[in-house]
Amino acid sequence: MSPPGDQAVTQLGVERWPTALSGCVLILVGVTLAAPVSIALARARWPRRAPGWSLLLWQAVCLAAGSSVVAGLVVLAVEPAGHTLIGATLGRWTSILGGTLPVSWWRVACGLAALAITGVLLTTLARTAWRTVSRRRVHRQLLDLLSRPAAVPVPLGAGGQVRVMDHRSAVAYTLPGLHSRLVVSTGLLDLLTPAELAAVVEHERAHLRARHDILIMPFQSWVAAFGRVRGVREAGRSVGELTEMLADDVACTRCAPSALASALTRVALERPGVPGGLDPESGAAGSGTCVTDRVRRLTGPDPLPAALRALIVGSAAALLAIPTAVLTLTW
Repeated sequence: MSPPGDQAVTQLGVERWPTALSGCVLILVGVTLAAPVSIALARARWPRRAPGWSLLLWQAVCLAAGSSVVAGLVVLAVEPAGHTLIGATLGRWTSILGGTLPVSWWRVACGLAALAITGVLLTTLARTAWRTVSRRRVHRQLLDLLSRPAAVPVPLGAGGQVRVMDHRSAVAYTLPGLHSRLVVSTGLLDLLTPAELAAVVEHERAHLRARHDILIMPFQSWVAAFGRVRGVREAGRSVGELTEMLADDVACTRCAPSALASALTRVALERPGVPGGLDPESGAAGSGTCVTDRVRRLTGPDPLPAALRALIVGSAAALLAIPTAVLTLTW
């Protein structure tokens, strides 16, 4: 027989402390990724030297942050009901529905918190997608009424219907979707040279071809759901800027970097009171600081070495392994 003291320790659940500790560690990892790591990554300068790879890292950070917090709460909630996360979760629900297993209040709180966070994330993502599609449909209908197909000055080709809008401001933006549009204003046509205009159009078409709107949407919903967390806001801003830089890099494979840099500079000088670049739909990506950094990258490219790019990929893979590792966690 076990001594009375051992029985007391067993009743308190102290023998399960490694599992409870793993749940707490997962929550700590998620919070750390969502706040201090995101803030540090957004402030760093090196991601701008490899925007494509940095966007991959951002996706891994945000996915690992959300899944770690939820998984840690679930582990704390269901741990006594089994020896694997999935098995314990099913066992916990079966026991609760059957009324055969008493549940501590704090475990119930952890389970409800996990459900709430998951529900908020999924609901916000669905709402963001629905609103985006609805607004684009209305925007496209108004655009077709207020604009006209582009004439000779705009370089045509594959990748979105180019339309011209009568407005004196220098504006160019894309409207993604099944019936995509690429819009330029008459002010932009008057301001830029043919080479600069071609560079701007290639930049916007890069957004359409790569469907950057889909890449940004999870971060928009992330900000909408937990925008009060500073690191989340920083993540959304940084992803928007990196997406613009990635489109710059793609455009430079089809046009001269100097032409795009000159176009960005002309538009920024033409609209000194408007803190923006060329695309009014790219929120944070339109900051004046971002435009300055984009011009510097185009005039003096400094790509990351292959070893550092490999390190970014390895870090992203390690972060993406967290959800898989949690699903296979046993205790």
